[in-house]
Amino acid sequence: MVFSCTRCARLGKTCVKSDDSDRCSECVKEGGRSRCVEMKPSYSDAEWRRLVRAQHSIKDEEEALLAKLLRLRKQERLLRERANEFISHEFQAIEELEELEREENRTHEEQGKFQKQGEDVECDAQLASVSNDPSLTQMMNSPSFWENFDSAVAGGIPSPTGGNQSSSQ
Repeated sequence: MVFSCTRCARLGKTCVKSDDSDRCSECVKEGGRSRCVEMKPSYSDAEWRRLVRAQHSIKDEEEALLAKLLRLRKQERLLRERANEFISHEFQAIEELEELEREENRTHEEQGKFQKQGEDVECDAQLASVSNDPSLTQMMNSPSFWENFDSAVAGGIPSPTGGNQSSSQ
């Protein structure tokens, strides 16, 4: 490392010195009137090495922080992907539950229809048993039907005044 002489430093000139000379080019031009004294650095080699080590330390720390930042960004991306998977799974589960509910509602509606049809068939059967069939209604309204009616034959209680003797024991 080459340092300027005191004269060149004071005048702001470029100090160029040959290895086999004790004086710089500016001091030689001046003549013999001034001495060419090389300036010593205001810091020692140990201080210089400490400065370089500090710069390397900062650079290493910067690289470590950059690696940590990249690792954290990767973790954040993976967590976002996992959250998206959770949300997707939840939506799928909700859709499946809604489909099951719709299917259940359809089943209940069909059961209701079948039950109503069963009730309608039962009502139709009851109506048919007491229908307004003119022949049955006319026959039941006729006084002669009831005069000749034998309750023992119809499965009823035999009357003590008459009826079939073989039926009453």
